Formats: sequence, C-alpha cells, structure tokens
Amino acid sequence: MDLENQINNSDFTYFFLVVDPFLDIKIYPNLKKFHLIYAYKNPKLSNLKQNKIPYFSLEEQGITLPLKNSGLLLSQPQVINYINTNSIGQSAIIPFKPSAKIDFLCHKYNWKNISNPARLNRLFEDKLKFVQFCQQNNLPVIPSAVDKLTLQNFEKYQKQFGKSLVIQTHFGWAGQSTLQANQWSDISQILEPNTKVKFSPYIKKSYSLLNNCCLTKQGLLQSPPALQYTGLPQFTQNPFSTVGRQWPSLASKNIHSQIKEITKNFSKILQSHNYLGFFGLDFLVDSSDKVYLLECNPRLTASFDFYTQLELKQKLTPLFYYHLATFSKIKFQLTQTEIDKRFSVNIIGSELTPKNESGQTLKKINVLKPLIDSLKHPIINPSDLSDD
Repeated sequence: MDLENQINNSDFTYFFLVVDPFLDIKIYPNLKKFHLIYAYKNPKLSNLKQNKIPYFSLEEQGITLPLKNSGLLLSQPQVINYINTNSIGQSAIIPFKPSAKIDFLCHKYNWKNISNPARLNRLFEDKLKFVQFCQQNNLPVIPSAVDKLTLQNFEKYQKQFGKSLVIQTHFGWAGQSTLQANQWSDISQILEPNTKVKFSPYIKKSYSLLNNCCLTKQGLLQSPPALQYTGLPQFTQNPFSTVGRQWPSLASKNIHSQIKEITKNFSKILQSHNYLGFFGLDFLVDSSDKVYLLECNPRLTASFDFYTQLELKQKLTPLFYYHLATFSKIKFQLTQTEIDKRFSVNIIGSELTPKNESGQTLKKINVLKPLIDSLKHPIINPSDLSDD
C-alpha cells in the first residue's frame, strides 16, 4: 500500500483520541507513528503493552474523566505532555468527532487537526437542517415538515402524513433523538412543548442501509452499502436504535445504484462547504425499493474501525488512510477505475452492538460473515456470533 508508506514517511506523528471503551482500531504495526490516547483503562491495554504498541491511558495515571469527551481528554496536562514528548515532527490529533475545544487546543499548541471544523460537523449532523439541505438540492428524503411541537401541529401533520408519526429533534445518538407517536400523549411527556422538531410519516416494511465514504480533493470514495441492524428486538428496546451492521447489504443492484448516485450528489453539498475526509450516510428503503436519504454522520462513523479491518483483510487501502492523507496534505492519485472498484468490492463481515435500556452499548461482536441472510426475516441466530 503506497499510501501507507507515504503516511509512515510523513512529517506527522498521529495521536488518536479514544473515549469509547468499545472502539478498537487495529492498524499497528501498519502505521508506525500512530499513538492511541485512551480516557480509560481495561484489560485489552495490556495486549498493547505486550506488543509494544504506543499508547497512553489517563485512567492508568489515576485520573477519571467526569464525561466521555474527547476535548476534555485532550485538555489534560498529562495528555498534552505525552503528545509533546512523543512527537516526531508535527503532532496530528485525530478525534472521532470534531469539537470546538479540540479546534481551540490544536490551534493553541500548533497541532494538526485531522478533522473538519466543529461548526461543519454541527451543521451537517443537525437532523432538521440536513433535511432542508436535501430538499433544496432535490435529494430523495422522506416527506417531512419542520415545525414547533404543539398539539395543533401534531394533529395537522397526522392529517398530512398519517396517524403514525416519526418526530426528530436537532441532535442525538442511536435513535435517542427519534421518536414514534400515534397520539399526542406518546410525545407530550417526553419533549418540551414548542420544541422545534421534524414531523414525518412512519414507513412500515422498510429497512435501513449505510455507507462509509471519504471525500478527497481527487474524488469521492464510497464503500459498498451495508445493511444496518435497526431496532432488532433481540438486542434493543428502541425501534430506531442501531445495533450493528453487515456487509453485504443483501439489497439489489438497483438499490445500490440509487445509493451510489445519492451519495455522489450529497457530496457536492459537502464540497460546497469545503468539507473533506471521512463521512457516512444512512438510508431507508421502502417496500417499493425506493431509497430515501436519512441522515449524515459528518465524521468518522461508528463502523469505521471495523470496516478498516475488513478493508485490510482485502488488502485494500483503507478509507481511514485517505482521511489521514487528505488532512496531512499527502499527495496521492485516484483514477475513476479505483473509485468504481471501491464501491463494488466484495466486503464480508458483521458487527453487532447490543444496547441496554438506556441505549448504551453492552459489547461489540465482530464476525467475518453475514449474520442476517434475509431482508424479510431479519433474525440473528445466537449460534452465529462467532467465526467458524
């Protein structure tokens, strides 16, 4: 992988901020100047130590953060000292998600920020603004309206969209900002009256897909679509919560073609705002095989670490490498053949992330095979939760 060598020979030492105990990016020894900075300690860190993989754990220094926050982690004096002591050349900070605090600290210490400005992340992660961007650019989205949450509006949009409504707020993780309501009492005790929300119809007999992408100055790279495990009652009580994903998606070539074109068109919106690097899109497919764009994750995605492992097993240059190279201003070339091949590559693997009642991930299970073999009957057999 030529790009891997270019990253290793660059003037940067990379520091990846990890506040999620289930994030497990395994790219060492592929990347030589790559350090992991953990907010926590757990048994897997001993493996890093045994394999001489460079890392720092704040909890191993006796400090526990009150919040799971990358900016707070980066601001700790012990972390700042570790970065400045272990850098060869310029320090490059890799957050999972951008933040204003990370922007500030990178500017203060002259560190390279391997992410977009926090304001861009905030802009495209906003579910209400996102749908307006899509409508303005004629991208296929579920019919919806952004309005204040009142009884009058609730009844108004029931008449327009049907009795069962989906109501979304600006921001939220894993289904926490998405609610279904058949009557006013379903929602009035959960959200504050007059909150600005998005009203849309609940679409039955649908399933969701996702992709991972990297927008570079040389072109857009898209992964093949993955089937998103959404609301599986075996693993979550929330019908909108994501509990994993798998490649292949099981969707038809027609659906894949729709996703490829939608992603290409949405990337033009990102480009117009000078967005670069990793992002992911979520899609919904209805019973007539029409694809709707649901939302954008303008950052590293929840599946990026697992997808990176699948790419490496296929001897592909990971999208994550292109993300690093783009922000590090490392020169590389992309041909249209390479771009097209990336979308059609045969990736196989599943990641399952069961949730508790509060929506927190209980564990991550990765296997190198699909766990679901039918879109009509999306059931996971517990006996399949290990590689053969």
